[in-house]
Amino acid sequence: MIELVDPRGADASAATPLASRVGSPGALRRIGFLSNEQEHATGPHFPGYTRVLEQVLREKLGVNEFHLEIKPVLSRPADSEMIERFRGYDAVINGLAK
Repeated sequence: MIELVDPRGADASAATPLASRVGSPGALRRIGFLSNEQEHATGPHFPGYTRVLEQVLREKLGVNEFHLEIKPVLSRPADSEMIERFRGYDAVINGLAK
């Protein structure tokens, strides 16, 4: 018999509940952005898109507070201190502009 083994180990994500949802988009007041890449001089980059998103979210939904964090290494998860800085935010948008 062949046993398939996942090199990533056991999946513990099923044990973690999803974050509670905001009832109405109009209830959003604080939004965070978690960028997987630094801003750079040429080509698309997510920090640049966040400025456009901020403007639209302010105008359309009345969001009044934003916070941007940029991961130091694209391929690694954000560290717990970085995630903790988003505590209390209504939503966090994670992105990469590729």
